[in-house]
Amino acid sequence: MAGLRGLARQVMARFEGLYGRYSRLFWTLHSIWALLWGAGVLVLAHNRHGYLPWVVSFLALTWATTLFFTRATSAVQSTAMRYAQEFVSYLTRVMYQGTLFFLIPFYAYSATFFSPNTLFVAFLLALAIFSCIDLPFDHLLRRYRSFALTFFVLVTFAALNFFFPLIFKTRLHIGTYLAAALAVGAALPLAYPPGELLRRRVLLKAVVMLLAALVAARAARPLVPPVPLRLTKVRFAAQLDLDAPSPRREWSTVIPASELTLQKLYVVATIFSPTSLPTTVTIKVKRAGVVVRSSRVVELLAHEKGFRVWDVVPLARLAEASSSRRPHGPLVVEVWTAEGHLIGRTAARIE
Repeated sequence: MAGLRGLARQVMARFEGLYGRYSRLFWTLHSIWALLWGAGVLVLAHNRHGYLPWVVSFLALTWATTLFFTRATSAVQSTAMRYAQEFVSYLTRVMYQGTLFFLIPFYAYSATFFSPNTLFVAFLLALAIFSCIDLPFDHLLRRYRSFALTFFVLVTFAALNFFFPLIFKTRLHIGTYLAAALAVGAALPLAYPPGELLRRRVLLKAVVMLLAALVAARAARPLVPPVPLRLTKVRFAAQLDLDAPSPRREWSTVIPASELTLQKLYVVATIFSPTSLPTTVTIKVKRAGVVVRSSRVVELLAHEKGFRVWDVVPLARLAEASSSRRPHGPLVVEVWTAEGHLIGRTAARIE
C-alpha cells in the first residue's frame, strides 16, 4: 500500500511538473478550441428554441455546484478537493461560453441593426469571446469575486430574459424584470454565507441591490432586443383586404406614386413569434425625421410562428413632413411594443 501511495505521489509530481512547464501552451490551444466550439454552438443554435430550457437547467446546475464548492467544502483542504474545485471552475467557464454563444443568434435575430439594441448583442459577443480566453478570464474569475458575480448576473439575466417569455409566455417587460430580479437574487447566496444573509445590514443591502436591478432593467429596456419576437418583413400597398393573407400588389423598398390613387398608403408588418405570446404593438411612420403617423396600440396574443399588424397613412401627412432640403426623403417604418422595445425598422422611398 505504501508503495502504491509513493507511486501515486511520483505520478502527480510528474504531472504537475509537466503542467507547470506547458500550461500556458495548453490553455492557449484550449482557448482556440473554445472559440471554434463557440462558433459551432452559434450554428447549432439557429432557430432551436427548444434547447433553451436545457441551457437554463445547466446554468442552474452550475450555480448549485458553485455554491456547494464555495460553501460546503471551504473548510476542506486536500489535493482531491483542490482538483474537484479546478474541475468545477472549468465546467463553469464552459457553461458560460456555451450559454453566451447559444443566446447570441436569438438576440441578433431580434435586434434592429444600427439601433441601440445592437449594443447588447455586441456586449454578449464580447463576453463570449473573452470567456474563451482561459488564462485572463480564469484569473479574474478566481481572484475577484465582484467580477465573478457580475459575470454570473449578466449571463443569467440574458438567459432568463429570453426564457420567461418563451416558456412562461410572460410579456416582454415582465420577463425582463423577473430576469433581473432572479439573476441578482441567485447571486446573493454566492456572495454571502447563509448566516450573513439574515443580518439586517446585509438584508438591507440585498433589497437595495434588487431595487437597483429593477431600475436598471427599466432603463436598459431600449438596449435589449425583444427576444423572442423579430420583425421579418414590412410591405406597403395602396389597398388592403383584411381577409386576404397579403395585399394583391405590394412593395418593399420602392413605392410607385402612380399606384397610390386613393391617396393612402397601407403599411403591413409581419412579426415572427415562436410561441403564442401576449404583446402590445404600435407602428410609427417617419418622414424626414418627423413622426407623421403613430398607430394605436394593438394588444394581441401573438400566434405561433408569427402575426401581422397594419396601419394606413394619408399621403397628405407625408407631404407635410417633407422638408425643403429632403422633399423626397425616405419613409421609415418602426414597429415598437407599447413598453418601449424596438421590434424592427425598415426604410422605403416613394417614386
